[in-house]
Parts: sequence; C-alpha cells; structure tokens
Amino acid sequence: MILILASCSQKIYYTSELNAKVVQKDLSIHKIQFYTSKKIVLKRILPHDKSELANGEIHFEDGKLIDQVIIKKNTPGTCEFIDNGFMFMSFEDGHNKLLKFNPGENGKYYELFINPDPKSFRKVVYDTAQYIIQRGADYARLWVRKDQEYILKINNRVAEGKIVKKDY
Repeated sequence: MILILASCSQKIYYTSELNAKVVQKDLSIHKIQFYTSKKIVLKRILPHDKSELANGEIHFEDGKLIDQVIIKKNTPGTCEFIDNGFMFMSFEDGHNKLLKFNPGENGKYYELFINPDPKSFRKVVYDTAQYIIQRGADYARLWVRKDQEYILKINNRVAEGKIVKKDY
C-alpha cells in the first residue's frame, strides 16, 4: 500500500535548490507550471455603500459585507516576475492579482509571504484592494509536477561512464 501512495505523489516542492538549478541552466521561470500546496483565503470587509468585487465571493458575516478570494489547494499558477528574491505568482487572469512567495524561514521552500511587520501583518494588496490573508494559509508553498518536462531538464543528467585503467 505504501508503494501505491508514494507513486501517486505527482508534485514536489519548489525549493531554493531547484530555483538555483533553473537559474544555473538559464531556464525561463515563466515556462514552469506551479501549484499551491494549501488553500489560501484572502478576505476584506466592504463598506455597505461599496458594491465593487474583485472576482471573489460576497457574503455577510456578523452583519458585515465580506469579500473573499479563495485559491484552492492545487490551483495552477504562473510566476509573472521575480523581484528581490520574491516570486510574484498569479493564480487567475488580471494584472494586479499577484501573491508574493519567497524562501520561508528555513530558506528552503518557496512559501506565501506573510509580512511580519505588526502594522501590515497578514495584509496584502490583491487586485488593487487590501485583503487579510486568513489563518491556515501559513506555510502555503509552491509545488511543481515532478514529471513536468521542463523540470526533468533540470534534474536529469547522463552518466559518461567509467573505464577500468590498465596498469601494465
């Protein structure tokens, strides 16, 4: 049974090491298909006189109008650009619909960036509006398919072989 579960694992975490190989081999980050490892929920409270909605869903909570954007686990995304070590990821169409990922606390996995500054803790600008990243999205990481042809180019190498040396 364990063999079956292990073989079903189609995705691997996008790591600093994998990113270094992408850079080293001069491959385009834009050709890699990424996925979210966890559900990410962005939430904001709208004033009652505001009816704008940023492609989310609207509902009432304690009498307040709530706008939510839900990015489900395994949602495919693309890297739009990289700036100062941050990957700006897009999971839907739209110029300003970006989330930042960077190597997390351990420096290994690319994780959703949650600002540690108390003044802007868990706040993110998404589609020109300010949202709060809901708990549960902590340590949301980026995945890539391990059988993706572009990733295979990074991890594959061909052994040249080794010949026995004659000492006579």
